[in-house]
Amino acid sequence: MSERQQEIMDTAIELFSEKGYYFTSIQQITEACGISKGAFYRHFASKEGMMLTLLESHQNTLLREAELYSSGKDLPAHEQLISKIRLELEKSVEYRSFFRILFTEFMPTENSEVNKKIKEFQTVLRSWHQQSLEDAFGSKITPFLQDVTAVMEGVLKEYVMLLMWYSQPVPLWKVASFIFETVHALVRQLPQLEPVLPAGIEETLENFSGRDGMKRQMQLLLAEVTSRYAEENVRQDKQTMELILEELEHDHPRVFLIEALLEALQQRSYVSRRIEDIIHIWKEWKGDVSNHEFINE
Repeated sequence: MSERQQEIMDTAIELFSEKGYYFTSIQQITEACGISKGAFYRHFASKEGMMLTLLESHQNTLLREAELYSSGKDLPAHEQLISKIRLELEKSVEYRSFFRILFTEFMPTENSEVNKKIKEFQTVLRSWHQQSLEDAFGSKITPFLQDVTAVMEGVLKEYVMLLMWYSQPVPLWKVASFIFETVHALVRQLPQLEPVLPAGIEETLENFSGRDGMKRQMQLLLAEVTSRYAEENVRQDKQTMELILEELEHDHPRVFLIEALLEALQQRSYVSRRIEDIIHIWKEWKGDVSNHEFINE
């Protein structure tokens, strides 16, 4: 991202915070930056496009920095989780003006591109939370993964909301440690409990079935891999995912090609669980539609 792009976005956030997103025009943004409208459009297709860039930037920064705690620091698993929670809190405070705008001006029921991006970010973030919890507490929490994730995200969300509106400084490492200990206390009680939320509860039949469901899952996985891992380490895997998405756009997808590509991705341990979910959708889709929808050889 160029310095000029960052300058435009920073100025826009200040204006959005003062006037509101919908009441701030591109003209006002360009005047505040001292640039022409043409200069704005050289960097962003629209005001909404700029918000999408901001969301993408935050997602990539958060997940890439968090990944350092897994790959670049010799920390015990539970300390990695505390560090990741702290990082999420720090980024929420750092971007507090931006998130205030998202929470107050973009209603969840709206079908805008920004709302779609917010939901994508939430899905990627949930997957990251789940993986971080399993890394910290092991496979014993797998049957309870949805419940433990819901508890951690609920507590984390409340603290984020308080910190965004609370002007006094709060030691974020204490907050992160408290959230971890809250989750840890729950994990210790799991042998006496039964799971409440079924696995994959967020993957509703409406959103994750058929061709559209498979495409959506693959798009989310591609976004997560792009955000979390260095380009050179996952270049081939990304190309494989992009080939699957390209094939799914065809009127008659080639069965042999999609299944070969899925099999190749399934061998990659860091995405194998997600690929298994996509393969399940693929098999159901193949069974539900007539053979003329596909090219089998």
